[in-house]
Amino acid sequence: MGDRFGSPLYLLARDIVQELNHELDFYPNLKGVSESARAKIKISALSFYRDNVWDFSTEYPSLRSRDVVLKFSQIHFGDGSDITMSGYENYLNSVKEYCYSLLVDPPSTYPKWSTICVAMNKGVRTLLRFMRESGIVRFSDVFDIDFQGFQDWVAESENKYGELITNRTLNSRIYGLSWLYEQSGKLTDGLVAWPFGDSRSETEWAKDRAQKKLPRKYQTTPEMPDSVAKKLILCAIDDLSIAEKLQDLREKRKEYKSRKSVSRKLLPSGEYRYSVEVLNPFPWHRYGVSSANQVRTLESRLLIAGYILISMFSGMRFHEVAHIKFGRINNWSVRQVSVDGGVRDFYFLVSKTNKLQHDATRYLWQTIPFVERVLDALEQGLAHRYTRGNSFLFSGYVNNGERIALSTINCALKKYAEFHHVEFNGEVWSVATHQFRKKFSRLMIRSGLGLVALQDQLKHFDIEMTKNYGDLNLYSELQQEKFTLSREKYDEIMLTQVPIIGGGADEVEGYRKAFMGMPADDREQLLDNLSKKALIEQMDDGLCMFRAKKALCGGDSANCRPADCNNSIIPAEGMRRTLTWRKSENQRMRDFFSGQPLKVAHLDDRISEIDKLLSQMDGLNCDLNS
Repeated sequence: MGDRFGSPLYLLARDIVQELNHELDFYPNLKGVSESARAKIKISALSFYRDNVWDFSTEYPSLRSRDVVLKFSQIHFGDGSDITMSGYENYLNSVKEYCYSLLVDPPSTYPKWSTICVAMNKGVRTLLRFMRESGIVRFSDVFDIDFQGFQDWVAESENKYGELITNRTLNSRIYGLSWLYEQSGKLTDGLVAWPFGDSRSETEWAKDRAQKKLPRKYQTTPEMPDSVAKKLILCAIDDLSIAEKLQDLREKRKEYKSRKSVSRKLLPSGEYRYSVEVLNPFPWHRYGVSSANQVRTLESRLLIAGYILISMFSGMRFHEVAHIKFGRINNWSVRQVSVDGGVRDFYFLVSKTNKLQHDATRYLWQTIPFVERVLDALEQGLAHRYTRGNSFLFSGYVNNGERIALSTINCALKKYAEFHHVEFNGEVWSVATHQFRKKFSRLMIRSGLGLVALQDQLKHFDIEMTKNYGDLNLYSELQQEKFTLSREKYDEIMLTQVPIIGGGADEVEGYRKAFMGMPADDREQLLDNLSKKALIEQMDDGLCMFRAKKALCGGDSANCRPADCNNSIIPAEGMRRTLTWRKSENQRMRDFFSGQPLKVAHLDDRISEIDKLLSQMDGLNCDLNS
């Protein structure tokens, strides 16, 4: 819901369509609307209803165009045919009307347009493939007995790797079908039966029919063995030299003067067909390559070598690496920091992440100086891609101005491992992007990096997530570190007089007064006792002295009520503006959901919570209006 209200990136699609059609009749649904009237509806700045491609790249300029362009031809069958071809008009008409309903009158979950584009290639495509095989031409003709067959068909279809079918695989195959059922009353041709029988949801059905059930927090990314990581790093370092070879080839091709012969042939139609023959083609063999195709292969090897080294030495996610821009001013930062009485240089990669805010936000990832050499090699070897106007360091081969895709990188990583014979237990290791992040984290933990520092490097909201990335054999060490950090945090709280609010503020103020009058030994004893009774953790804007008997959340941070809970401490300085903004946003959402009493009740609780915190701030004897 936050995306719907909190960011200009996710404008209400209904408002977009309504604004584009302000001179025409706006249809809340298309029941009874003629084909000619439907054809005139403007879906986006670039698309009409009649088009087989709905392009929202103008409305969502911050997203990749491929993420917000829906091509109905992508809903295809096993033989290569798709719903835009002759003979499948019923399928196309029903899917278009369904997509229109998702735009102008969406289901209760309010899916984003980019999510809708993904969903069309999952649940809807799976259902249409079943319908075609069963000879069913309309959604409304799929009855309960048909869905029983559909469920078996989905659950029993093998995956491409021949492995056990997990609940996550089944969830992917049926993703979005619940929306199709929820929207049925708004469609001329909608589902009349619930696709999942007695199951209440897609997720429950997937768990029930899966051959292997994966828990919600189960990590599917295998840990990369140390031997694999070592060989990948060594091969990648060697392959950086490809950059010089590519630059040399480009210069030689610019200098080379080729001759061409043009001939023409008269066709029976009276027109001429022209053909061009290169008389002295570029001598690739002189420079150790066979053709232009091999040059592309070298470019791919250099690109993957750069990706391996950057991700291995920074722990960045795929999209964060892919967002790195061309040019040292855009992607590299060196900062001087005072350490142990001296000044040291620290090195950072500059990129963006969309994991911490709605919009992709600029951040720094600390790394080693060698990575600058990696950046130099990529910019040297792939310079022609940047001169064509692509600003991304990891640009695609096709000059469309976009960064490289995840599927392209993962495919190239596997080819890279095959080329260099990167094996484990006699088999080529199946390399994937997220394995580098895991490996980086475990290497850093083993080298003594603190858990909080690792959390900052990985850009995790919750330190519990960071624990999953550490070495499982180091659990006891991590718990001890957590105790040490908690002890240090209590020390910081007691030694400062920063105004605080929250349910635990009065208790902490009492500790502060007693602490200031204690001798050193008693202070140490108090701090030890506090940290043993309650490990303190970061929670949103403040801290939580988690003590189970005094907690209102029951251990679930999503239920945090900082104004009432005796465990909560929030530094008050600078918080008034934040709290006031949150209150106004909650009030705005309350007005929007005025007809939904459960949501209104929840928002009223949040507003009341904020009012209590603001009231506490009003009672403090300091200027906290910033």
